[in-house]
Amino acid sequence: MTARRGTFWPLVLIVIGLVFLLANFGLIGPFSALALFSLWPLLLVLAGIDIAFGRRWPLGVLALDVLIIAFGIALVAAQPSLATPFGPVVWFSRSNAPGTSAVSQPHGDAKSMTLHLNGGAGSYTVVGGDAGLVSAKSDQDNLVLRSSGSAERPDVRVDQSDRGVYFGGVPTHIDVTIASDVATSLDMNAGAGEFVVDLRDVKLTDARINVGAASLRIVLPKPSGEVSITVSAGASSVIVEIPDGVEARVATSGALMSMHSENARVAGSETAGYGSTKERVTVRITAGASSVVIR
Repeated sequence: MTARRGTFWPLVLIVIGLVFLLANFGLIGPFSALALFSLWPLLLVLAGIDIAFGRRWPLGVLALDVLIIAFGIALVAAQPSLATPFGPVVWFSRSNAPGTSAVSQPHGDAKSMTLHLNGGAGSYTVVGGDAGLVSAKSDQDNLVLRSSGSAERPDVRVDQSDRGVYFGGVPTHIDVTIASDVATSLDMNAGAGEFVVDLRDVKLTDARINVGAASLRIVLPKPSGEVSITVSAGASSVIVEIPDGVEARVATSGALMSMHSENARVAGSETAGYGSTKERVTVRITAGASSVVIR
């Protein structure tokens, strides 16, 4: 009995963690943490089994408890709507999301800005050329834009809205467009997915890009002075494109990383003119088991 109780809750956590992991990778349907509250009757079932048979067959009851919990979680993941103490569970996926959303910030008198892009798993495209200061469009109704600071130096934040803790489902696709004539400090944080960050038409001062396991393509800007871009990623495939006329260096660190260049202007990790100019881009990449290609 004591041994059974000592391993019961760790095994429950393992089962729950595995289900969330499968949901995150799309191997099972969308899953909401709030739906766990709909499983409260299982506590009565488990308590009854423990009282009736726990002392006689502790290992058998332990296995039965885990199977029951796994069945309950799988049942929640398979249902489109379940009652909880907080009302019905809301599921977000491409098929039943309440529509697309778009947010934007007018240009106004802005001369420089700090732009924060925060999202979860999905696919993202970031480019320059916006008629305003910044605009974003999503295939789901989940974007929130906030702005603070002065009119000349605003701090703009674009987030996926917080509608509870959700796991799995169809990932979001978001398009972000940034003004080309405003000095921009970019801070981008996202989960696993596919990301295209094309900065060739952005007046970038610096950037910090943090993603999970990802396919990431970065097109470097034409710098005005020294521009630093730092990238942190999980197990990823990273492509760094250096446009003609841009001098750049790409430095990497992390376990099991490989880097090679397909750009004829690059010798080793930098372009030929990098050391002789102050108008250059330095890219520092820290990642897990990843490949980096310079183009």
